[in-house]
Amino acid sequence: MAPPARSACQILQAPRFAKAKRRLPEQAQLTVDEAVRGILADPLSGASKVGALKGVRVVKFKVGPQQLLLAYQFDPKRNMVEALDVGPHENFYRELQKYLDAR
Repeated sequence: MAPPARSACQILQAPRFAKAKRRLPEQAQLTVDEAVRGILADPLSGASKVGALKGVRVVKFKVGPQQLLLAYQFDPKRNMVEALDVGPHENFYRELQKYLDAR
């Protein structure tokens, strides 16, 4: 008997992620889309954070010379990925923590 087919993961955009992505240049937006597709293929691919950001995973990728970070949370029960934020490393974790605390 074959194992049940795994249903596709759903993606949910936090308002902060959508706003940050809109502000990026078009080429960077396409690279973010590729990173999101990679996350949907393997939701546990990002580096897991500890402490105040426990439960958050981060994927790093380059757009030209600049490195961007994409933070997300994965809920295995609902099979859902929530994209939280995307941006350069400068103050990324501090601002992400403020955002999560305010929610």
